[in-house]
Amino acid sequence: VVEHELALVKVRATQRTRPEIVSIAEMHRGRIVDLGDDAVIVEVVGEPAEVDRLVELLRGFGIKELVRTGSVVMSRGSGSIEEQVKR
Repeated sequence: VVEHELALVKVRATQRTRPEIVSIAEMHRGRIVDLGDDAVIVEVVGEPAEVDRLVELLRGFGIKELVRTGSVVMSRGSGSIEEQVKR
């Protein structure tokens, strides 16, 4: 099974902390989707444990807002869930 989740994390940022936040996001396969004067929005997609790790690292900067999709899953291989349900 392939399992992924999407999260958007708005983190407090200053000119001093912004480069560190960007670096942490990039090291954990995150992407910066907005750079504001006092906040950065990080997008991360991956397994729930990967999302959890990045959220915990960003927590130290002060999370202003956090939204998560929850897990979405799909079975590996050429078969589909629809085919399995029809059986």
